[in-house]
Amino acid sequence: MMRIALLTELYPPSIGGQELFFEGLGRTLVHRGHSVDVFCVAHAEGLPGREVVDGVTVHRFPSDPDYKTPPRAWMKRAWPTIFRYAIWTRGRLSERAYHLVILNQWPLLHVVTLPAEHRRQAILHWCEVRDGRFYAMLQKWLPRLVRYNAAISDAVAGAIGTASGRPFFVLPSGLSLDDYRPAPRSTRSGILSLGRIVEHKNLPLLVATFERLRRDGYPGRLTIAGDGPAMPEVRRVVAASPVADAIALPGPVSDAEKARLLAQHELFAIVSRREGFPRVVAEAMASGLPVVTAGFAGNGTKDVLMAAGCGLVAAPEPAALADAARRVLEQWHDHADAGRRFAQGLDWNAIAARLERQVGWQATPAGAAREVASSHASG
Repeated sequence: MMRIALLTELYPPSIGGQELFFEGLGRTLVHRGHSVDVFCVAHAEGLPGREVVDGVTVHRFPSDPDYKTPPRAWMKRAWPTIFRYAIWTRGRLSERAYHLVILNQWPLLHVVTLPAEHRRQAILHWCEVRDGRFYAMLQKWLPRLVRYNAAISDAVAGAIGTASGRPFFVLPSGLSLDDYRPAPRSTRSGILSLGRIVEHKNLPLLVATFERLRRDGYPGRLTIAGDGPAMPEVRRVVAASPVADAIALPGPVSDAEKARLLAQHELFAIVSRREGFPRVVAEAMASGLPVVTAGFAGNGTKDVLMAAGCGLVAAPEPAALADAARRVLEQWHDHADAGRRFAQGLDWNAIAARLERQVGWQATPAGAAREVASSHASG
């Protein structure tokens, strides 16, 4: 058995791709016999400082209900809370020996403050590439502080691996494939967008694309499911649209409702300016739902689609995206079948086994524990 610490700024009940990644990975590692502690920020009122969920022990500090909504929007996160979190995690990890520490890319500072003995057996998991001089410096420097670097996709691994000169391996967000139902085309209709509604998701572009499709005779509806800080702007855009009566905004949905929506629609659309490997795209593939996406440089979805063959990438403007949507629908079965095949490699157990192999864990517990512990001591 390995003792594993997962350090991530946010964890469920917070909603987001990296929250789901660390929740799924932690739960699967516990099921495979390991001991897992999660260290995260208490991002909402009433969250316990410590609880056990699905066998994973979750530790939360500091408590800051405004962590995701600081007084200045350009800050993105409450910086004093990041500092307190980084110092707290350094202290907590100094109290106990771990065979392996896996750090979320965010909130960055916790990588710098991680005790040196833990850095020698740490994996820094990168979920996206950011532009700008500040992020370019961090993407070059931070990978050099840890033993291993992992990325959510080949594209993210390639970009940050090239910038840092460090080797990377790919550790995507996994799925429990039995949770998704590939419904036949004859029972499907409409276009779906699903996820946290934030500014970089660029949903006004999706509304403009849908307007173009409806003008050209597309009979289906558009559903934009989810919630987030950009929701007021999305509501204003939809209310002003000439096709507002064909657009549904159901708000946040449960896992069961999400699976139903993925099985009910005929096309998934994601037009974000930046993404790594969005989990919802993997869920769409497992559901047999083809995808269309925008070709922004920072949108890693386009690389996933090209690798999987589950849809098409178009220039980020309404006419091109509408044309790509029509072409995907014309070849619907080819894209749906390709996505389902690709999703088979995203089973959580297969991903956890890949992680174990990467750090030298073997099936025989006693031998494996010695091997990882020795690597930790000599790193």
